[in-house]
Amino acid sequence: MMNRGSEEKVVSFRSRSSQAFQSNPPNQPTPSRPPLPPHVRRRRWIWLITMLIIILWSGSQLFVQAREVHSKEMDLLKEKKHLEQLQQENRALEQEVDRLHDEAYLFELARKLGYKKPGEEILDLPDMR
Repeated sequence: MMNRGSEEKVVSFRSRSSQAFQSNPPNQPTPSRPPLPPHVRRRRWIWLITMLIIILWSGSQLFVQAREVHSKEMDLLKEKKHLEQLQQENRALEQEVDRLHDEAYLFELARKLGYKKPGEEILDLPDMR
């Protein structure tokens, strides 16, 4: 097959720098990058410290808010239990009000309290138990 161009036009998935690192014998040191200028290093340190502060603050806020949510859930649970007790008490009082509208129940209550109808005599019988 005929060669249509130079090797420079061939697409390669390896970069030239990685080929250079592979071509070095193992006993030779690999070429290192030149040191960064001081202002670039300073900027990177400032960025790193800023990001760490933001991450730490975000984590602490997450913890504080999770604790507050848990506390509010516990308060809500207590209030729901209290509401259920009040609703039961309300139902019992409504039943009592309904019974108080019954005339026979009122007469029974009056007799327990020692009241009598005109012309009646109350007999106290000792318990036979």
